[in-house]
Amino acid sequence: MMQCLRLLFLAGLIALSFVAPGQSAALAPEKIGCADFLTLLHIKPIHVQFVECKLDNNRQGKPLRAIYSVPGVHAAAAEAFLVRAANLSYLKKSCCQWDSPPSQFTGEDGQAYTIYMVSPETSVDHREQWRDVPSFEIVVETLTEDI
Repeated sequence: MMQCLRLLFLAGLIALSFVAPGQSAALAPEKIGCADFLTLLHIKPIHVQFVECKLDNNRQGKPLRAIYSVPGVHAAAAEAFLVRAANLSYLKKSCCQWDSPPSQFTGEDGQAYTIYMVSPETSVDHREQWRDVPSFEIVVETLTEDI
């Protein structure tokens, strides 16, 4: 009996040794598949609507890309929530749209994610006018293979 326990213990140590340093033994994204990541990670703001998720085989790292929509009237609240919960960078007006640079965060599942938020082309120049923008898009990506 004791020999069996030792073998099981050693097998567990060997299995753990294949997890990269700094990584958790959480399911790899390709095993999770496309999903509403913000809901799965318990960080989806109110009024944010999941639109779709796609695997992008043509990009390096083959990311899973979840796309969300939020009405302009609720964009500032969604932005503020995601700044705190997912390290989203604040949006800035650049040329013809409002956008944030991609930011990274680690979910409670141990996976690395990238998040950004963007408006469509708009003449709105002040945050107080975001309610005049029909909707903003939020994108959350995670890689399915190492780069």
